[in-house]
Amino acid sequence: MSSYCRPTRYVAAWLLLGVLGADLRAQETLDNVYAAILRGDYQGGREKLAGLLGPEAASAEAQRVDTWLKQFGETVKTRSELRSSALAWNVDQAHKADDGGRVYLALSFASQALAYAEDKAALRGEAWLGRLRSKGLALAAECEQRGKWTNAWAYYSRLSRIWPDDQQLTKMLKRAARHWRLELVYKDKHAVDERMKGVSPYILDRVIRAVDDNYYEKPDFVRMGDGALDQLGALCNTTKLQTVFDGVANPDLREHFLAGLERLRQKMHGDRAFGARGLMALFGDLRELNKSSVSLPQALLVVEFLEGALGELDDFTSVVWPADAADFDKRMIGNFCGVGIQLGIDESTSRLKVVTPLEDSPALEAGIRPNDLIFAVNGESTKNWTTDDAVDNITGEPGTTVTLTIYRPETKDRFDFPLVRRRIQLTTVRGVSRAEGANAWNFMLDADAGIAYIRLTGFNPDSHRELERALAEASKQGMRGLVLDLRHNPGGLLDVAVNIVGMFLEKGEVVATAGRIERRQHLEVPGNAPYADLPLVVLVNEGSASASEIVAGALQDHNRRAVVLGERTFGKGSVQRVLQVANDARLKLTTALYHLPSGRTPHKAPGAETWGVTPDWTIELTPIEFRKVLERETRAFVIRNDRQTSGVKIEPKEEADDAADGKTGTRSDLALSEQEQGDDLLSEDDITLLQSAPYTAPDADPQLETAVLQLRVKLAANLPWPRQIIAKKDDAAAAPSR
Repeated sequence: MSSYCRPTRYVAAWLLLGVLGADLRAQETLDNVYAAILRGDYQGGREKLAGLLGPEAASAEAQRVDTWLKQFGETVKTRSELRSSALAWNVDQAHKADDGGRVYLALSFASQALAYAEDKAALRGEAWLGRLRSKGLALAAECEQRGKWTNAWAYYSRLSRIWPDDQQLTKMLKRAARHWRLELVYKDKHAVDERMKGVSPYILDRVIRAVDDNYYEKPDFVRMGDGALDQLGALCNTTKLQTVFDGVANPDLREHFLAGLERLRQKMHGDRAFGARGLMALFGDLRELNKSSVSLPQALLVVEFLEGALGELDDFTSVVWPADAADFDKRMIGNFCGVGIQLGIDESTSRLKVVTPLEDSPALEAGIRPNDLIFAVNGESTKNWTTDDAVDNITGEPGTTVTLTIYRPETKDRFDFPLVRRRIQLTTVRGVSRAEGANAWNFMLDADAGIAYIRLTGFNPDSHRELERALAEASKQGMRGLVLDLRHNPGGLLDVAVNIVGMFLEKGEVVATAGRIERRQHLEVPGNAPYADLPLVVLVNEGSASASEIVAGALQDHNRRAVVLGERTFGKGSVQRVLQVANDARLKLTTALYHLPSGRTPHKAPGAETWGVTPDWTIELTPIEFRKVLERETRAFVIRNDRQTSGVKIEPKEEADDAADGKTGTRSDLALSEQEQGDDLLSEDDITLLQSAPYTAPDADPQLETAVLQLRVKLAANLPWPRQIIAKKDDAAAAPSR
């Protein structure tokens, strides 16, 4: 009997070894699947996985990975179909608007169409779009001739969105912006007097010397001189200003001044040693020319000379004039109150938009809702306002009242909301959904896999402590991996950014600052990283700026401590210092650039082809997808405002009154020519139409879903992030086939 037992034990042992070997081979193959997915080779991972999904029962782990890839593949397929349908619809609407003589509306649809085109160069090369471009340029030129610089700027802006690399369009846009600003700033004699208050040539001298001594790179003083001369030329050629300045209204004096500007330009370009002293001498020559011609106030010459000159340096260097000093100090100190609205700019209309009312705020209590458009503040139109303009006008002393005129696109209603200002407590951390309690969140995005989600909306003084509390709570909820969302985060305090990187990185440099004169400074993590081993994906987009770019770039540079996913960031990589140049005047000057651990800088220099932080995976959202992502964020983050609207509804005028006022508001206006519509190139109906594509994006966030897939695989495989990532551009190209 024993002679039979011994072979049986041998057979059992061999069978056991065979099973174990099969399991090991299966696991080895599954590890190859994981590795392929982590480096972005989704098709390769799918092919490797197919061998584990044969007729015999596949392992539960292989089936789980198969489910993940199928879900992801369905998202990619739906995205492709949506892109194609939305492209066709926007092109069709552009043709209809063009046929109806609505060139600006047609350009708006064409700009949207471009966002859906796989081959953008091919779309730009189509004959109909070339014809539309010519019409847009002709109308912009007509606007210039008629002194409608705001509309000219709007046309050039739309055209530049479609042809962003066209340098001629960029120059036209800049020229129109100069005139538009001048009309806005010097709208009447009172505005001129306010702007000139406290201004003297002493400020000009101090500013030019400070630029020469402290700017982060050697200034191009010839370029600055060109900007100054262009600015003063624009002032004389802005028709509306001829009612404000008598000398500018005289055609002979105006032409004498303009001809003199060109002589000064030629003299400047002939001086090979032109520098800071040359720029000061140019102002002296200009002052003499002014005396013999248009006789503009000397303080006005100082303001506009410097506005034009500094505008050639970068987007962040500027003078804080005495007239603006109080508002500037108010912002720096933060001693002001508001109504509790997170503001944005609507991409279709360029109007101010309510992103969300904030907790415990006058706006929430009054019934203001997400996506409401702010058309006026205290009766003053917000057309062409920036968010900074809105902050200046909406905020104020506690207990005072500000009235917002709101347009609600989904109902086409207008309301006046009188709101009493009070102090608003801002928080910067968000989760997946709100939980019970004040500022309480559920952070688990995939509880089974242990994937948490935290969105950081800014880098305020308490943001790192908010994030510490959020991470501690997410850990209690089962966090094993994290998606840190920095999309739409404009940045904030540098030391807060360093502290946040220090939560995930044990040692090393976060950022260095260096300028031409300013000594190089190195900022490193504190050395105690409680989440140094936490698998991490960072989401970014073009709204991620400054401190956001430092966090994302530092974590990317340190041996890919985190994978960065989304779209290229904004490119704000410069350091500004505020220098006192007179009693009530300051110079906000770029003195250094940020440099990430790899040595690169996020700074976007004029004419640069590379800037910001480029993601490891670039996944671009189309406009419909972007709106859907914002809707998802709204559902999760925004306080649903079901309160009765307390605003006073504004009844629409009769159609005859609208026609008399030259306003548009009905679809019958499509037959009107562009110049017959008055100043509003888009009616309220146009605004609604631009957002009314008959295609609905799935209730998904493609960038976030890709991050989740990567974290699921990383946690399952327990592998490091790969050194080389294949899927550099969009998920569609590397997605699994079905």
